[in-house]
Amino acid sequence: MRNRKWMMAGFALFMTVPLALAGCGGSGGGKQAEGATSPGATKTSSEPIKLTLWGAVPSENGPQEVVDNWNKQNPDVQVEYVRFVNDDAGNLKLDTALISNQPVDMYVNYDFSLYEKRIKAGNALDLGKFSDYNVDDKMGEGAALWKVDDKYYGLPTQKGLSFVWLNKDMLDAKGLPVPTDWGLEEFRDYAAKLKSNKVWGLAQSDYYFTVPINGSLQKQSLQLTKDDGTSAFDNPLTVKTLQVYSDMMFTDKSLMPHTEQITSKPALDQMFVKGEAAMLFSTNQIFRTTNNIAEFPRSFKVAAAPAPKVNKDQTDYINAGGLGDVISINPSSKHQEAAWKFIQWYADEGMLPMAAGGRVPSSKDFPVDEAVALMFKGVEDTYDLDSIKRVMFGDLPLGLSRLDRKTGSEQQAIYDNVFSRKLTAENGAKELARVHNKNLQASSK
Repeated sequence: MRNRKWMMAGFALFMTVPLALAGCGGSGGGKQAEGATSPGATKTSSEPIKLTLWGAVPSENGPQEVVDNWNKQNPDVQVEYVRFVNDDAGNLKLDTALISNQPVDMYVNYDFSLYEKRIKAGNALDLGKFSDYNVDDKMGEGAALWKVDDKYYGLPTQKGLSFVWLNKDMLDAKGLPVPTDWGLEEFRDYAAKLKSNKVWGLAQSDYYFTVPINGSLQKQSLQLTKDDGTSAFDNPLTVKTLQVYSDMMFTDKSLMPHTEQITSKPALDQMFVKGEAAMLFSTNQIFRTTNNIAEFPRSFKVAAAPAPKVNKDQTDYINAGGLGDVISINPSSKHQEAAWKFIQWYADEGMLPMAAGGRVPSSKDFPVDEAVALMFKGVEDTYDLDSIKRVMFGDLPLGLSRLDRKTGSEQQAIYDNVFSRKLTAENGAKELARVHNKNLQASSK
């Protein structure tokens, strides 16, 4: 599956100083839009307020049930879910709707660069006008990474991270424990031991080539730069990552060659559940497939391990992931107060139907036990729950890459060249840095 839309999801780090939402813009920091109606206030019309929420998750995977639950509880404020696809065309559709005054009251951001772009275009409301919700307290230290100019323009609602799914039966057959901490050398060794004539040791989309590299750079800078402001990509850890993946493809033959994957476009999640790949580097999105036993029957248990570091002994590694699904309010909405009430409800309790698809709520007030129960309902025996919970609900250091979208897109061609053996690992690292520096210089002018 050629899944480039995940490339910029960037998953990541959280070391910024918490600051309460109430301090971001001050209470009452903006005039309520004309015609806005505060929930609970006396309405002058018997017609309910109508809100639209735009998001990228298919409606049948939770969002429709979410809005149905809200609409039953709130007959005076009715929400409609509108789906857009989280790719370039889908995000353009959303941005066009925002600037052309189409009905968009709330929308979900999945990528920081697009989120920031929408803020600068004036299409995201400063949530500092509301003083009844402390984002940092509710969501934890990772929330602050979504601040722009020290203000929140959206509420991050879910935890997400990249990790490795494992066929535990295959591990058991080889006497391999479920890893709790590993580097690329151990990762490569597992893939080599698990491969067979009919089974790839590892399957992953091209986005995940960036995870060990970015995770090694993010502690120093969200923009993946050195202290002098230049690109940090040209370093030994980047070279090692590119070399290990090349060796897995062409020496060990434990990972499908990149050019073959581009040509055949395999459904990687289905390869995993069919037992055609022993490990899958992915995110919680795969729950949609692993939980679907009826359509994708499997007899093995699924386990989970954290994403591999470049070197196992790294102490400054940041796991791709963090808080996401950031819901913003369109400043043009005539019902900002009602939209805010819905977003709070969604974050603290309403997104429960999304848990079945693997979305982990970030609010500390969310009923986590209920979310976990729903996540594995009816398929509990098909998972190694201890390892799943350790990874998904543990205290791994997470972060948010702010690598600009243009650089990410241009760097993808370099990864393609490295993994088609047109560039060496050393030259690939230099090219990643060159492209990054070019865009850094352009953005500073």
